[in-house]
Amino acid sequence: MENRFFKYILLAPALLIMGAITIFPLARSLWISLHEWNLTESLEIGSFIGFDNYVRAFSDANFWNSAWVTLIFTVATVVATIVCAILVALLLSKEKPYISYLRAVLIIPFALSPALVGYSWRFMLNPDYGVFSAIIGFFIPPLADVVWLGNAVTAMIALISVAVWIWLPFMSLMFISGIMGLPKEVYEAAKMDGANGFQTFFRITLPMIQPIVLIATILMTMFALKQFDPIVTLTSGGPGNSTEVLNFLVYNTSFRYFDMGYGAALGYILAIITVAFVLVYMRKLVKGDDWN
Repeated sequence: MENRFFKYILLAPALLIMGAITIFPLARSLWISLHEWNLTESLEIGSFIGFDNYVRAFSDANFWNSAWVTLIFTVATVVATIVCAILVALLLSKEKPYISYLRAVLIIPFALSPALVGYSWRFMLNPDYGVFSAIIGFFIPPLADVVWLGNAVTAMIALISVAVWIWLPFMSLMFISGIMGLPKEVYEAAKMDGANGFQTFFRITLPMIQPIVLIATILMTMFALKQFDPIVTLTSGGPGNSTEVLNFLVYNTSFRYFDMGYGAALGYILAIITVAFVLVYMRKLVKGDDWN
């Protein structure tokens, strides 16, 4: 009997800590989302209003704008990162002496703080003294004076570029390890059959790394949906609210306008969206070879 419960006794401290820092805040925020509570009016939680905050979200123009911005940002970031990561992995998965040093250098962007990356890109995109404006202006003079963060389209492109730049090393390393683990005999047989590089990639490499592609897509979707630091430091949701993703809307609602009840409801809507994406991907992953 003692041995039966001993493992639970050992796990108890970790479970208590997890409950204190995870379960309790989640339960508390869910309870807050069911109340009307504005910190500018009272420090005490307001009256119980049920799911009114959730209903309010679906009639809020700012919510739908942020949902649309989030969709564009997430899809573009995930697709661009996965495609670029596969291309980088194809280049850096070769067995050559200098390749190992390039793989080590590849991790540097991922090791930097996202907030620092956002500030750095904001500085580089400055139309007066930014290095991007100088380079682009040299090669394409009509684009020399473009205010990259002052236009909705270019600001979104800049934000997507920053997100891709941050997560590309991590995703590339995933694909490098996957490609390097593929059996060499298959490639030798394809070469003997006269397959060229494109045929080898689309008919051998890509089908064999599909599980890795799906796992990478799951991770990148989660990373993109919770992206916050670069948005704050690069665009602050602007110009206007053209780059205000749901995560940033939750922050503004809760900690700028102090509407805690509505902000908590928006946070749970975002969490539900994230879980829904993950469940769809996981269902696809569990099917194994059935990718259709």
